[in-house]
Amino acid sequence: MTRNRDEEGKFTELTTSESVLKILENSDDPVMTATEIADKLDVSRDTVGRKLAQLAEVDKVGRKEVGARSVVWWIK
Repeated sequence: MTRNRDEEGKFTELTTSESVLKILENSDDPVMTATEIADKLDVSRDTVGRKLAQLAEVDKVGRKEVGARSVVWWIK
């Protein structure tokens, strides 16, 4: 995948925190995984994971580990 750069040479964002929140808000499920969100936005799970971590820091989303390697997220 080739990433675009802006006029200053910085990489442009593939997705925003707002787009991640919108996916969670519009979901029929009460919780989602980063992979589910990433699939809807057509970006990597790591990209969504970084956005979710930023949102959790400002208390906009909650998270819970539900198994050895799974984490679910929801709107607070």
